[in-house]
Amino acid sequence: MRLLFLLQAIVFLSYNTNAQISKAELIANGLTCSMCSNATYNQLKTIPFLDSIDTDIEHTKFILYFNPNTPFDLKMIKSKVEDAGFSVGSLVLFMKFDSVSVEDDFHYNVGDITYHFMDTKKQILNNISQVKVIDKGFVSDKEYKKYLKLASKYLCYKAGKMENVKVLYHLKVI
Repeated sequence: MRLLFLLQAIVFLSYNTNAQISKAELIANGLTCSMCSNATYNQLKTIPFLDSIDTDIEHTKFILYFNPNTPFDLKMIKSKVEDAGFSVGSLVLFMKFDSVSVEDDFHYNVGDITYHFMDTKKQILNNISQVKVIDKGFVSDKEYKKYLKLASKYLCYKAGKMENVKVLYHLKVI
């Protein structure tokens, strides 16, 4: 009986940890034609935590729908775009928050993932909010340099890691 309860608790906790991102909008840099878009799409569709992908060729945008029951790794999205020969220009996440008060230099932990909010005004996030991943490789080089100027304030930004943190992403509320 205890084992059954423990297994149910683990499934419930992993569901809550992974269900918080419902979708993402990915802009890929360097796409010049439908063949480029198709190559990127074919790489993205091999990602196991995505349910489906919509494309907007005109804006070189991919809308990625996450499977709520599968653990995700945002670095895999970046890697797949790079495997297709392109780079990530922007990754905007649609995340579910339940009255989470965020502000500049706020750390939000979900399971093994720490989300570090940068350049963010104090506010309360409810329901689905849009946040942009601003780590190196998830934004253009020009935008990364802009945030790097703030790095003295956020020491983990330049390093891309933080002591005692397994997975770290830097976010900005948009």
